[in-house]
Amino acid sequence: MMSKRIAVAAVALLTLLAIPAFAEKKPMADEFTAVFISMNAPGAMGSPVQIWIENYTTDDVAESLMTTLQTKGQTALVNAIGSTRAGTIRIGTSNGYPISIARQRQTAEGRVVILASNRPFVGVTEGGPAAAQSPIGFIQLQLKPDGTGTGTIIGAAQVSVDANKNLTVASEAVQPGRLSDVKTKPKPKPTTN
Repeated sequence: MMSKRIAVAAVALLTLLAIPAFAEKKPMADEFTAVFISMNAPGAMGSPVQIWIENYTTDDVAESLMTTLQTKGQTALVNAIGSTRAGTIRIGTSNGYPISIARQRQTAEGRVVILASNRPFVGVTEGGPAAAQSPIGFIQLQLKPDGTGTGTIIGAAQVSVDANKNLTVASEAVQPGRLSDVKTKPKPKPTTN
C-alpha cells in the first residue's frame, strides 16, 4: 500500500514538473474598447471592438519593415509582418485578428496609436476591393490624455511609402469606418509587499 502511495505521489510530482509554473500573467501594454461605425451603412448599429496590445513594435523592427515596404513592396511587407505579433483585435463576434504592428507617439493633444494586421478585417471590408489587392487591416486611434478618443478603421488597406519614408494608407473602394467611444482600460496599480 505504501509503494502505491509513493508511486501516486511520484506521478503527481512529475505531472507538476511537466506543466509550466503558474507565473503571473504578464500585463498587457494597452487595452482598448470602442464601437465600430460603418460609414457604408449609415444608421447601422455599432459593433463592439476590443483591442489587446501585448507589446509595442520597437523602432528597429518598424524601421526594418518600412525598408521592406520601400524596397520590396506591399506583398513583401505582408509576408514580413506575418511573423511579428503585437496583440489581438476582436470586432463584433469575430474570433479575432492578429495585430502585427503596434506603434504609438505622443502628441500635443494626447497620443496616436497605429495598428496593422497582415489580414484584412472581414465584416469591415464588405463592398471593398479584393483582399489580395488590399491585404492589410489598419487602425489609427487618437487619444486624449484621459485615455478616451476616436479612431479610424480600414478593413482592407493598401500601403505605400515614398522616398522620404512617408507612409500612405488607402482604402480604394470603401470609405474608412469610424471607431467611436474609444476608451483605454486603466492599468492595474503595482502591488507592494
